[in-house]
Amino acid sequence: MNKKIASFFIISLSICHVANANVSESETQIREVVEKFRVSIINKDKAVFESLFYSESIPFIAVFSEEMLKAKREERADYPATVDFGKFGPPSKMLLGNDALEEKIWNVNVQTDGYLASVHFDYSDHENGKMRAKGTESWSMVKHGEDWKITSISFTVTQVNQ
Repeated sequence: MNKKIASFFIISLSICHVANANVSESETQIREVVEKFRVSIINKDKAVFESLFYSESIPFIAVFSEEMLKAKREERADYPATVDFGKFGPPSKMLLGNDALEEKIWNVNVQTDGYLASVHFDYSDHENGKMRAKGTESWSMVKHGEDWKITSISFTVTQVNQ
């Protein structure tokens, strides 16, 4: 009886070790997607940027801060508190134009079971070297074949006037 229990525990520990290795490998892969996202914005690399998404039509939802809403509603009383930019076309539209763009990213937190993931981080959005907004960003991701794909993006926006 003791040999059966010992065998069960050894097998269970082995399975847990393999599962933890898969989750750790997934987290590394997801962090690589975050970096590809960041660099593809700087390089305006539409092909790489588009390859990170599950489809061209994902929710891409901005949630505006109270201070930003207050300022915007002085100009336009019906300025929305949230906008799904995904309704206006694929996320790669943000790469259009001649302005130099950069999204600085820090405090990246990844939660995953190896198949589904949630990614949260702080960001600041820069145009031609000047910060124009900051906030927190959240992604939902899925493992699609061998790759991790972004299925939705939600982010808060606080406009920065510099």
